[in-house]
Amino acid sequence: MDLPLSVVELGAQLRGEGKISPDPALWSDPQVFAAERERIFQRSVLAIDHQTRLAEDGRWFRCDAAPRSLLLTRTTGGRLHALRNVCIHAGYPVCDSEEEGEAERLVCPYHGWEYALDGRLVEPELSSRIDPARLRLPSYSVCVRSGVIFVGPSGADEAIEQCASAVPAWMTAATVARRTRYNTDRNWKSVRYFLQSSPQLFLDGPADCHEFGPLSLVFAQPQRAVLLRIVPKFAEQTDVHVIEIADGDGSHNPQPSSLSDGLIAQLHTADNSLSWFGRDIARWYWSLMAPGE
Repeated sequence: MDLPLSVVELGAQLRGEGKISPDPALWSDPQVFAAERERIFQRSVLAIDHQTRLAEDGRWFRCDAAPRSLLLTRTTGGRLHALRNVCIHAGYPVCDSEEEGEAERLVCPYHGWEYALDGRLVEPELSSRIDPARLRLPSYSVCVRSGVIFVGPSGADEAIEQCASAVPAWMTAATVARRTRYNTDRNWKSVRYFLQSSPQLFLDGPADCHEFGPLSLVFAQPQRAVLLRIVPKFAEQTDVHVIEIADGDGSHNPQPSSLSDGLIAQLHTADNSLSWFGRDIARWYWSLMAPGE
């Protein structure tokens, strides 16, 4: 789709030398959000979760990753798959009510179509004249690096490797202390900036920040880390998934922290003037929306 006028105007401002004055429509216009979904969200590498979420063969979990719902599965031999959570029959979510489990097959509740954990359709048995490659759930690139599960668009293996190289090695043997979800009434860009600027909400003391695409990041210390996933829902609605991680020997495992519990209150009182959206951030955003221009 074509770029909305508010985005085009931002590009024109960047080509000049004056102060950046973004159109408020960048945070509220559904057309801008639709363009972001096509140009940013569908093309982004994501740090999804820790590998302990799929500790055994046969495990699976559902993951919201705007604009997609994904199924992460583990098959025989520890092989991971990232599948689109949409039945190829009628477009209904294969897994909707449950978030994780252990199974040999995934069964769509709409008409009972069944899939193996690698995405192959196993029931019903259709005509042999149909290309078997069409009888499976669409898949995405997936790998584990230093204990973190990464997912990206199909064929994005090199981009995933570049992102994954920043994960601290100690996270391979880490444990997950807590997973929390928050709902906000803010645009994803505001939420992203706020999270990047607020490591103190999640960890005491200095922390390194590692960004994995525009929608996921990790704050890391020598024995503790927090994985944050930004899940844009609508132009003015964004979810935040917080995964608190600690070293694996138990000596530094934190008690469930109250720091992240203040996240929503802090977001509601955060500066809403857009003064933070200066030239550097505008250039970053423009590079995602109109790469090469």
